[in-house]
Amino acid sequence: MLSFKDLVIPGDDPAGKIYQYMKKKNYRFFTGPKEYNIVYLEGINEDFTENPDRPNHFNDLRVVLEVLNGIPVVVGKWEATTEPGNYYTYKPMNRKGAARIAFAQYRAWQVGTHGRSEPHEALVQTGGEVTVHRDFDQNMIRTNDRLDTGYFGINQHYGYDHPRNDIYTASAGCLVGRTRRGHREFMSIIKQDRRYRTNYNYVFYSTVIAGDDWKRTT
Repeated sequence: MLSFKDLVIPGDDPAGKIYQYMKKKNYRFFTGPKEYNIVYLEGINEDFTENPDRPNHFNDLRVVLEVLNGIPVVVGKWEATTEPGNYYTYKPMNRKGAARIAFAQYRAWQVGTHGRSEPHEALVQTGGEVTVHRDFDQNMIRTNDRLDTGYFGINQHYGYDHPRNDIYTASAGCLVGRTRRGHREFMSIIKQDRRYRTNYNYVFYSTVIAGDDWKRTT
């Protein structure tokens, strides 16, 4: 039986609506102290309004949430992209096509290092498989694209401060926070997670959500 301290009472704010959406989808939402939930909302602005989700733009949102005193709250939020930009869509690293991560929840990321030209601390996909859509027709949408599951280096890193309207080479399919500063804030927060502090090999969950579906169903 759940005790009172285990109850979660979501508010009618973005954090509460994200929690409710994830519960409807039967996704895991961690509720313990210093247990952070990493969520990406595609096509959502920093004020949680919806945008047209134009290709090659940093128009998605990276969010970290925690339950405090039984209420889900936003701990941090940053501009991001969940999709590759023009560069790697038209010059894919995989002959099957550029990767667009499928909307779902995955347990796949560990703290590590991303990049060769500018190595930096990131969440790297060393802890589990993810599923992606392969954009073989290079139309920058997931519809009718073949699914591919495996280890593809879909990391969570920074976007080198590229402008909002040009992802350029910042993403070939990774989950990318636009700015260096914002990404470092993100990493600082999630490294305070009590599970990571106990085990530095801890594998983080992350959830990727279609913003229009989230808006429509909450």
